[in-house]
Amino acid sequence: MSARTVFNHTLLAILLATALWPVGIQNAHTQPVLPGQAIEKALFQLKEMDMHLHAGMEREVPLEEWVDLAVADGRKVLVLLDHLELYRQTPEEYAAWAKERGFEQRYPVGSEGHRALMEDLARMRERDDVITFRGWEIYEGELDTGIEPEPMRLAEVIGWHISPNNGGDPPNGQTLLKRIGQIAEIQKDFPVPMIVFHPFSMRLENIQATAGKQGRDLANLTVADYRFFQPGEQERVIDFLKGSSIYIEISRSTGRYWEDPVVREALLADIRPLAEVGVQFTVSTDGHHVESAKRPFEPERYCEPLGIAPRNTNTIVRELLALRARSSLAQPITE
Repeated sequence: MSARTVFNHTLLAILLATALWPVGIQNAHTQPVLPGQAIEKALFQLKEMDMHLHAGMEREVPLEEWVDLAVADGRKVLVLLDHLELYRQTPEEYAAWAKERGFEQRYPVGSEGHRALMEDLARMRERDDVITFRGWEIYEGELDTGIEPEPMRLAEVIGWHISPNNGGDPPNGQTLLKRIGQIAEIQKDFPVPMIVFHPFSMRLENIQATAGKQGRDLANLTVADYRFFQPGEQERVIDFLKGSSIYIEISRSTGRYWEDPVVREALLADIRPLAEVGVQFTVSTDGHHVESAKRPFEPERYCEPLGIAPRNTNTIVRELLALRARSSLAQPITE
């Protein structure tokens, strides 16, 4: 048995014993006790994780250099992904799109592009300075209109893009409840961790954009204007996410709004109760550009007051490692 096989078998045994959700949560008032968190070094810190880093058609530099930038700022775990809808362009549309934005045409379109991207991202697993996983970001509307199964089967993680819906109703508690219900159904056929991308910051974007178009002074917006949840909705979200592999993202864009005390009060009221009872989160830069990658990532500034800490952001990492270890096991030959 090779050293790698021994490592994989040992890792699988450990992770399957520790990565599971605590089944003892009974209601929104019960404090969970998460397993496998007694050793501090076994938890990646917030700054060390970026579970939403764009690394495909919009990438401005070679992939190795792009990952180097993240590692230089302290990242130890990355989910590398791209927008699935970009690969539905025709070759002519892709060429025009890339030229307009100054991007190199790095991947084909269609199924050939899906495979090329995922193979490229899989190469990053050879690095010994960072753990990487590959995924897609998919627009939430596809939960209503229908999904594209083939590329989804290539991913280790799938994130669902919650839109600010500027010009329409902003995301809210009902939006989140609808989407996590749909995601749970999709997950039955695609058994990988799934993330609800940036729902809270997308509401903030919509509220402020709408106020600006109406000529309202942002200083006059209230906590009630910003609040994501209505009474009873948080409890329903908690009940739905309890024991699931559906995660809620707190993205870097949250930091843009955090210094406003009114917004901060709304975020605390919306998010901290979820964190306190064990809802699992992810943190990310949602990075697209080199310029943003060169700015330090400081999620602790807004995550820690919200109750989001390594104890409720490491579960997805452990789950992904367990799934990878399990897939590395030799499969029995069947007649």
